[in-house]
Amino acid sequence: MEYSIEALCNAVCNIAIATGKYLKEEQIKLSPDDIELKGPRNYVTYIDKEAERRLVEALQNRIPEAGFLTEEATVEYEQKEYTWIIDPLDGTTNYIHGDNPFSVSIALMRKGKIVLGVVYDPVANELYSAIEPGKAQLNGQPIHVSSHAELQNGYIAFGIPYNLTPEGEKILQNTLAQFRKCSFRIKGSAAVEICYVACGRSDAYFHSSLSPWDVAAGTFILECAGGKCTDFSGGRNYLFGKELVAGNGRINKEIMDNIIRI
Repeated sequence: MEYSIEALCNAVCNIAIATGKYLKEEQIKLSPDDIELKGPRNYVTYIDKEAERRLVEALQNRIPEAGFLTEEATVEYEQKEYTWIIDPLDGTTNYIHGDNPFSVSIALMRKGKIVLGVVYDPVANELYSAIEPGKAQLNGQPIHVSSHAELQNGYIAFGIPYNLTPEGEKILQNTLAQFRKCSFRIKGSAAVEICYVACGRSDAYFHSSLSPWDVAAGTFILECAGGKCTDFSGGRNYLFGKELVAGNGRINKEIMDNIIRI
């Protein structure tokens, strides 16, 4: 069945805002007894699970025949013509410590290709969305990546994976070697950090051990805003390959050559 992607995007934006409101309201009620560990530094709460349940229910009403790929496994993954890829709470570690940013991330894949991306930061009240190249928006206004073309004086975001492999340690060492040249930031929500590149706040973002729900919406928004995403080999397997370099397209090569090289 054919759907209007523009109409779907408008609906998904409203769903993301409603979910974000729930997250923001529940954060102040959270107690230590509500927090579970999925692994070292990897947390989950009843709020993640309830937010995901709400997302699944609302999105099923939009495309009843769609499949889902979700972080908290509310529904069993089954790829169909349409598949929603959702993270109900990206930035859980920030969230449980009363910090921000955290976000709701929703992407729609059709026949293996992302066709819609929405990321909502409820604390900043920033809604990022895209449906096609040249149509990336922040709160309804067009956005585009920065034009900064080199590491020198660059503003770069990155993340450190839960399990730091020898390869990851080498990338971290390479990053430290660039500290005198440019500014680095770790915000703690991959979806938001990718969108910061999309709107030109940051020049690039890199991270490993990411899951599809962390990056599906953000990378689509970024590419629609003129940016470029690759895996650590320079290929396109960043959605399922757990490696991402997301940049403005001008600075990507220097990051690959000086930081990602192992």
